[in-house]
Amino acid sequence: MNKKVIVLFVFLLILNIALAHEGEEEITDEEINNGFFENFLPLPFVIGIFIISTIPFLIFAYRWKKISKQHVIFWIIIYLVSSFTLIIVGDAINLVINSETKGPIHWHADFQVWNCGKQLDLVDPKGIANRVGTRLFHEHGDKRMHVEGVIKDVSDVDLHNFFNFIGGYLSERSFSIPTNNGVVSVTDGKSCNGGDGEVQIFAYVVTNAHASQKEGFIVEQLKVNENYVLSPYQDVPPGDCIIIEFGERKEKTDKICETYRIAVEQGRMVVV
Repeated sequence: MNKKVIVLFVFLLILNIALAHEGEEEITDEEINNGFFENFLPLPFVIGIFIISTIPFLIFAYRWKKISKQHVIFWIIIYLVSSFTLIIVGDAINLVINSETKGPIHWHADFQVWNCGKQLDLVDPKGIANRVGTRLFHEHGDKRMHVEGVIKDVSDVDLHNFFNFIGGYLSERSFSIPTNNGVVSVTDGKSCNGGDGEVQIFAYVVTNAHASQKEGFIVEQLKVNENYVLSPYQDVPPGDCIIIEFGERKEKTDKICETYRIAVEQGRMVVV
């Protein structure tokens, strides 16, 4: 009986190691290069955890002369639960250690996308998660970028990555965005209102921002590119307002996010 139990635990050890890394191939090269993926524990650490958690059960199997079927089932359940708990805890610690922010973040930025004077709405979110994008970088049908979770590199929280993860793309010369009426794509030089259109990205940035700020916002409108990194705030404002516009070339945009417009009307914000 003891030999059978030992063989069973060895089998479970191998199975658990395989399951622990199942699905890693689903992480694309682009996700690895751009961040926004969880660095799972290296395989040697996973193997070590499973081996260590197996030792008590092997000792138990050797020392007990009579082991019932109920004992085997009970200890298998305990082994599986304890080993996977250790993996989850170890993985969480690994993520925090390798994160530039040393823990989870929750940042927001409002945004609008315009095509020749017409505002585009991102495709509606579906499913229980109610989001468009990934778990870490997404939109909930509220014209707001959400960054939620542990981020390896803060520089990955940029506009380029957001558009990639919602199923579009963004560059200095073109953009594509999925809508309920299909994908809308534009490129510099494409006709727009009788002239040649140009992709331009503007950011309303609070220059005197702090996390608990509710009023007294001093805002500067900047012309940025797809590598612009969102400001690290949960509330909007002081979180950014991003305007992505295809149309005639201009130095400033007259478009503004609703949250910023309201703040200006209420006297809580001044755009300089």
